[in-house]
Amino acid sequence: MSKEKTVKLGCFFLVFAFLTLNLGADIRTIPIDVYIIVDSSSAMERGREEAVSWLCTAVMDGLLQQGDGLWIWTAGEKPELVYSGTLGSDKEAPKTLIRSITFRGDTADYRGALREAQSAIARRSGRISYTLLISGSGAKDPPSREAESAGLLRYSRVESFAGWRVLTIGLDLSPRIRQSRSYYMNNQ
Repeated sequence: MSKEKTVKLGCFFLVFAFLTLNLGADIRTIPIDVYIIVDSSSAMERGREEAVSWLCTAVMDGLLQQGDGLWIWTAGEKPELVYSGTLGSDKEAPKTLIRSITFRGDTADYRGALREAQSAIARRSGRISYTLLISGSGAKDPPSREAESAGLLRYSRVESFAGWRVLTIGLDLSPRIRQSRSYYMNNQ
């Protein structure tokens, strides 16, 4: 094979590889709303650095993009909304806020924070929502057994890390599941 053909073949391969990588990328075009509840009790102290790093890297940099809605609560003795808004191109303000959360006290009002998140979701109906509860591994479990709040954690998944855990909670799934079930039953 001549040198010219080798160069052309090499260029074709590079262009093809570049296009394949770019066309194969999963680019989200629909904005989502992310609700983050951070346990601000002393139970988070042991896993603080890793949890904060994960939130900033995996969620802020990896999941969120310009136009997404973001709400952040701390769950201490009572829930406190510390950030809410639509993200622009700069994510540093919420990341700085996450890094500055102080962890003290013995209690975390998960139920109150989950209710506030549920209310925020209801006000923005029709949007895709993603709710995260970050808690210390030594913390009292979220109120999943109490009848009053069992519905809040009905659709959830737990991932455990050293010193902390994250619950991904589908606070807005019940109405969607009922609607899907009704549609399915009516079309049988």
